[in-house]
Amino acid sequence: MSPGARLAITGLGARASIAADPPALAAALRAGRSGLGVRRTPAGDWPGFWLADTEFAAGRRPDDASWSARARRILRGAPPATAVAAGVAGQALGQALAQAGFPRPGAEDLALIVAGNNIHQAYIQATHQRFLERPAYLNPRYALRFVDTGIVATLSELFDVRGPGFTIGGSAASGNLALYQAAQLLRAGAVSACLCVGPLADLGALERQAFIQLGVLNDTPGGCSQPFDQAHAGFVVGQGSAALMLETLEHARARGATILAELSGVAINLDAAQDAAPNPAGEARAMRLALADAGLEPDAIDYLNAHGTGTPAGDRAECAAVRALFGSTGRPAINATKALVGHCLYAAGVLEAVAVVLQIEHGFLHPNPALRRPIAADLRFVGPVAEPAAIEHAISNAFSFGGINSSLVISRHRPGAAQP
Repeated sequence: MSPGARLAITGLGARASIAADPPALAAALRAGRSGLGVRRTPAGDWPGFWLADTEFAAGRRPDDASWSARARRILRGAPPATAVAAGVAGQALGQALAQAGFPRPGAEDLALIVAGNNIHQAYIQATHQRFLERPAYLNPRYALRFVDTGIVATLSELFDVRGPGFTIGGSAASGNLALYQAAQLLRAGAVSACLCVGPLADLGALERQAFIQLGVLNDTPGGCSQPFDQAHAGFVVGQGSAALMLETLEHARARGATILAELSGVAINLDAAQDAAPNPAGEARAMRLALADAGLEPDAIDYLNAHGTGTPAGDRAECAAVRALFGSTGRPAINATKALVGHCLYAAGVLEAVAVVLQIEHGFLHPNPALRRPIAADLRFVGPVAEPAAIEHAISNAFSFGGINSSLVISRHRPGAAQP
């Protein structure tokens, strides 16, 4: 497979505070619905974009009516991140399986990549507390579940995946890193299809306090996620999980798949820095490299799904990076999905890629309802209501502490376009 081989997106899965599946997510995004709420904890109220529950919810599996019951048996006692990931993976795989010609799970050319690192923090902290109280009652399966690869193992059993499988971590950039790695596997010809899963970040009190002390978490009562607004005061935690099925375009076309969009460019680069400070030059370079990978110039981009966390330093840096690449031309249109679902950390890149595909598919740009006084008057932010849009090419950014910068280019699929 050549380095420039085209990659088809053929399945989506998503669960967030505003929606339980991709069709509901599309409607919620168009409406500009916010999932902000408050969780009651022993340490006090915790504002965030919380799921109503973290139980397993089956995706579509038309090939096996008994699969849901089997899944519930496998997932009994599983950590919340694992249970939710299983549901969104089922959605994405189920959408792909519903299309004629796809080899059933178990094919050795289906890969599985789970995004994230240190995923199960609240689960680990709660188990440790119970262990201190009653050490003899520690569940031996804890040894299989607290590790990040426990999600890989569980999903591989659920879906009978026998190709390559692993986790890839990059903190808030993890989702984009998973899609980057999937692109490399597919382009290299190692597999024909890859299921990428972004699990929810199961944060505990320790992580909450660490983010507060770092000065990046908006944890104030009534605080909201306001990317690029003058009132921005830090990110707000979001619970969410998403999955995306990628195939080589050749494979997707051969089986007559419905192609939702194409992943046309991917890029990752480092800032050679270990701190939390964002670097506009590194962020601009990631976008430039993704465009080069897609064979596009900056003026081809219609829409930018910004990293847009709502931290003052992060928002200012991303604005500077956008200016460095695009100038102050009013292109592309910019929104930030975190304004509606919060910062979903490990799942953010995959969830926001799903949001981009849905906006391309349904022809709209979701609003930025909390953006009242933009920090940059020269950039073209989407306003408080959704806008109709014919999106040909979009960029989706994910940046992380430690100077990890990543960008994706997602493009409308043109059935008649020639394979390069």
